Amino acid sequence: MKNKLLSGAFWMMLGSILSRILGIVYLIPWLIMMGNPQHQNAAQAIFNTAYTPYALFLSLGTAGFPTAIARQVAEYNGQNKFKNSVRVFKFASLFMLFTGIMCGGLLYFFAPLIAQKSAVVSTDVATAAIRVMVPTLVILPPMSLMRGFFQGNADMRPFGISQLWEQFARVIFILVSTFVIMYMQGGDYVKAVNYSTFATFIGAIASYLYLFWYASKKIPQYRELYQESEPVDNLQIVTIFKNIVKEALPFIFVGSAVTIFQFIDQLTFKDIMVDLTGMPTVKAQNLYTYFSANPNKITTVVISLTIAISETSLPLLASLAKKNDRRQIGTTIAQNIELMLLALIPSAGLLSILAWEVNGVFFPFDKEAAGLMGFALISCMALAIFTDFFTVIQSLGKHEYAVKKLALGIILKLVLQVPLTYLFGPYGTILATTFAFGIISLMVYAHIKHNYLKGIRLRNIKKILVINVLVLGVAFISNAVIKMAYVPQGKLSAFVYAALFGGMFMLLYLLLLNKSGVMKAVFGVNVKIPVSQKERGKHFKA
Repeated sequence: MKNKLLSGAFWMMLGSILSRILGIVYLIPWLIMMGNPQHQNAAQAIFNTAYTPYALFLSLGTAGFPTAIARQVAEYNGQNKFKNSVRVFKFASLFMLFTGIMCGGLLYFFAPLIAQKSAVVSTDVATAAIRVMVPTLVILPPMSLMRGFFQGNADMRPFGISQLWEQFARVIFILVSTFVIMYMQGGDYVKAVNYSTFATFIGAIASYLYLFWYASKKIPQYRELYQESEPVDNLQIVTIFKNIVKEALPFIFVGSAVTIFQFIDQLTFKDIMVDLTGMPTVKAQNLYTYFSANPNKITTVVISLTIAISETSLPLLASLAKKNDRRQIGTTIAQNIELMLLALIPSAGLLSILAWEVNGVFFPFDKEAAGLMGFALISCMALAIFTDFFTVIQSLGKHEYAVKKLALGIILKLVLQVPLTYLFGPYGTILATTFAFGIISLMVYAHIKHNYLKGIRLRNIKKILVINVLVLGVAFISNAVIKMAYVPQGKLSAFVYAALFGGMFMLLYLLLLNKSGVMKAVFGVNVKIPVSQKERGKHFKA
């Protein structure tokens, strides 16, 4: 069980995390080409204004369906009914193309309204940027279904690698088109942003090409499974899709949660700050960039650690739920939480401590932006924990419970949004999200603990928390002391400082995990570190 979890997590993390890292590294040259800091902030605001509704509509068009198809394919394959899997996949592909066209049309139609309510200076510019995303929204849903088909066949590799190809092609197109526009065609940064948003279409095509190539290599294996398969069941395809849609709808809603919250921020922040406090629109646009557009690039990498683990756990927990093996379910959930906290807390914590350097490496150095970056990184732990806990609860079939709790979270966000934002500005907006996700995550954890973790020892989780408090406490104090004498002011010096400082404390973290036995308990390995010349000699002889 543990090997399956770790193996699946490897491929999910390879694609998810590396593609997100690539998706933030390109920002350094991209923003430099945009010109002065004001143009950089405006470019980020416009890009984020287009990308957030696109991501929301994409989630509505895809989230849940690939997972539902993966579960259906896995179930059919377990019954030696591969012909059923192929039949469902063919009809599902047509259905996903329809949802893509429908979502693309809705995004195109609502683009002016979304742009008008967003924290940008020019509504027309934002409208054009949003509409550029429509072609990608049409073709991505069927591609996500292909990934779900491979996942259902217990093959996570194409899922991860196709994400890398998608991001690589996207980044290359962004950088090349921006260079041409900014240095060879007069330097229109708005045009460069539009081409950068269109790059999602180029990335999708690259992913398609890889998936088709990978599928061609698997054809002999699939042909053999098809020949050995039981005959196709005499089931109406409409009945099958009713079941799939019924199962997918909760995943669509819950899978869109983070984007829904970001979209609420996008549509409300300008109205609150401009109309209620009298803040200039340009200032509101800059603050929106500082607390949303910029941090989201970093926090998605941190959250992807959780997504990689939780999505891999889903089929394992679903299988155990059918057997009603509560003991093994509890053990798997405990391991899931251990893996999640093991990666999440030090990543978010150290990046938050290094917020000045992290913000400065990717974006213009700014004290206010760095403060919001650090606050957003701490807040993203609530988002990541939400993602993990709600994936766990849904994998156990508790869809109605998950939907109700998320609905409560959205209500809490809406209730808290105006007063907290009015009182604390962008910090209040982040707090509204943190409180909402935090409260419903605690509720779900209480449910999980009561029903599945009785008798399960959580000693490793307690050790992980204690070690993180110790390491992050020392890191915070050390960074504060160093900053009294030295504060990096350039991108290279900030990167070197962050790499050395973060690397040193991550090494300390790993050493403490190893010393406490957590490494062996979670991963099944224990790194022996010689501390003397005599022991070192014995080590090499061995």
